[in-house]
Amino acid sequence: MTKKLKIVLCVLLGLLVLMCATLVILYYTTQTSIEKYIKLATYVLPEQYATNVDSSQDYLGQPDMVLTSTGKLITVYPQGHGHGSLVMKTSSDGLIWENQICPSSWAKSQEVPTLYTLNRTDGKQYIILISGKPYWVADNLRADGFQYSISKDDGNSWSEFTTVYSPMDCIVAMSSLTQLKEDGKYVDKWMGTFHTHNFVNYKTILAFDENDNAVWSTPEPILSDYRKIEKRNKLCELEIIRDKNDTLIMLARNEARGEKTSMICFSIDEGNTWSEPQYLPIDLSGDRFQAVYDNKNDKVLISFRQIVPYKPNALSFTKFMTYGWVLWIGTFDDLINADENSVGGKLIILGQDTSGDCGYSGIVVNNGFVTAVSYGHFLSPQKSNILAVNFNLSEIDTFTKILN
Repeated sequence: MTKKLKIVLCVLLGLLVLMCATLVILYYTTQTSIEKYIKLATYVLPEQYATNVDSSQDYLGQPDMVLTSTGKLITVYPQGHGHGSLVMKTSSDGLIWENQICPSSWAKSQEVPTLYTLNRTDGKQYIILISGKPYWVADNLRADGFQYSISKDDGNSWSEFTTVYSPMDCIVAMSSLTQLKEDGKYVDKWMGTFHTHNFVNYKTILAFDENDNAVWSTPEPILSDYRKIEKRNKLCELEIIRDKNDTLIMLARNEARGEKTSMICFSIDEGNTWSEPQYLPIDLSGDRFQAVYDNKNDKVLISFRQIVPYKPNALSFTKFMTYGWVLWIGTFDDLINADENSVGGKLIILGQDTSGDCGYSGIVVNNGFVTAVSYGHFLSPQKSNILAVNFNLSEIDTFTKILN
């Protein structure tokens, strides 16, 4: 080896050592934790309140759930991430779940299923399941609108899927389905929302014709007045809840992870126009919000996948931190008065999963008693399962408090 070559190798080795040292220093000096950013009091749901609903497959995906007028709980979820043959289970108590026979067309579900009860003005209750049909290149699936199935007998029987608005690209249809009012009274119309791969959010109105057939209005952008904000933040998976004064509150996932938090806006004209979306504080930042109101305690409950938009260190490939599946409990005033820095209420960790592959839950509350279901890697890092939790809001102060 020549003297010149030895010098070159020594220089390269020195540079390599310097680079490694720099990376080590950068790693340790930029380490942060989720506790630094959460301001709300945070509790952990005790394990005895959780029930494993299903762990029969290596991957079970995003569930939804409803409570029917007869007290029946119905949950539906795919055998796969998003698309996949659907499984339906029912329960009377949230603890014991029984498999039900699904319509044959549910085997070809192309997106996460969503479930809603339709409380009609004639006193009848229908149940509707909706599944978007977006394109997925990796799975050779083409955009084909969305499909829906209806039960008119408490979920005992269902229609086969009917597809509408092909070839629209419909993701998480319907992320929300809100019964509308006219002249201050509920009518048999429901505003549904979904989004596309380009992060354009649409609304469509569900109604029923004279023959009691479902009719969906032509989808139209719901945030067209704020397209720049919508596009920059990649807003999607809209959730809408009505407050006691008939203000509609919209919560939106921010897919531009690592940059900003989720967003909120309001409508006082039944969703025809909206206020400009504003950022929420980190305490309420996440994916796939599901909101319900508990009249007994005058509380709003929002279940979601927590996303704190900061990297755990400068070298991390992950752009966020998370406890997993969480529940926010607060009031309508907390939401209306929230700003980018603060919001009232408290957080409950329902299922710990730091992978960011959980949530998309169904949640119901009945006289202060909460039942919710979610998917996640709750039992094993290598396998996802469907988890149900059941607890009373009056019990929260007995849970272990880990923050603030």
